[in-house]
Amino acid sequence: MSAQEPPSIINPNVYLNYLSANEAAIYEAGRDINFITLGALIWDILSSLPDERKLIQAGRGSTVLFAYFLARPSALAMVILSILEQTGPVSNCRLIAIISATFQIISTAAASYLFLRRVHAVYFGNKNVQYFFSLLWITGIGTSCLLLYDAIHSYREIADTKHCVRQQDWAALHVAFAIPVVFDNLIYFAIMHKILSTHQTGQKRGWRTFFSHPKGLPHFSRAVFQGGQQYYLITNSINWTRLTSSHPVPSYQVILSAATVALTSVMACRVYRNLLIEALDKVRADNRELTGPVFANGPMVNASLSQTVETTPPKVKSCADGEGERTAPKEV
Repeated sequence: MSAQEPPSIINPNVYLNYLSANEAAIYEAGRDINFITLGALIWDILSSLPDERKLIQAGRGSTVLFAYFLARPSALAMVILSILEQTGPVSNCRLIAIISATFQIISTAAASYLFLRRVHAVYFGNKNVQYFFSLLWITGIGTSCLLLYDAIHSYREIADTKHCVRQQDWAALHVAFAIPVVFDNLIYFAIMHKILSTHQTGQKRGWRTFFSHPKGLPHFSRAVFQGGQQYYLITNSINWTRLTSSHPVPSYQVILSAATVALTSVMACRVYRNLLIEALDKVRADNRELTGPVFANGPMVNASLSQTVETTPPKVKSCADGEGERTAPKEV
């Protein structure tokens, strides 16, 4: 009797055996990154619950508040689905990939909307700037829909193992990654330029000023400035890493997608939340009357609150949470 031919797959029940060594290593690394991202995102959501309770108690609904509460849960759903693709069992890889891409689009749009409203507040009255950034935001959402095309055509099941893998690279996907980077950079420099030009007229300014802590800024403007720095530096690092990463294995192109979306939503919500909580705490510390803050128009203050120690121009003062008030505070 002739010897039997050895099977091509030694253990067909192990899905990694159907991948090359390089593909399997990247597949496992991506899964580990997604698990770490899931833990960090859940921790951030739970740790911020006390502050979010303050936001709910102190205000009423608005589009900005809705975007705030939409960004991280959407990112959480995307991360969970990304893990499910790699851990299984998944009966329809394409459907899971489409739903995951949809949550990614929603989370990215909601997080960037928080800063869109902020630049609208800073450039209140300048319709050209507002229209430009609104158009750029809509363009970013449109290009993000390329993720849906990628989900439909690039994902497949690994043999019959109920695990999913991205089977082909797609150069156009970099466009979907690039527009949010452009949007974040332009938003950051536009807001910083406005703050510095308003409060440091006549003082020497350079590129280093955008990455330092300039002196002489009022409290709110300094908080806006530093919050923007934190968001820009942290999210830009991972966004550029994802954008410039190149590898022959298709899965490598999206290995940081879940982590990027989660970190972007966390930082955007953190900047928004900290600034608004700081405003609410200052009101309570001064024992002043708070008349139902309106999240769509910054912290709502009554006549007694409009007397502030800081000499702050109204357009910069009003960008505490991303949208401006039409009336200027009285200065003492």
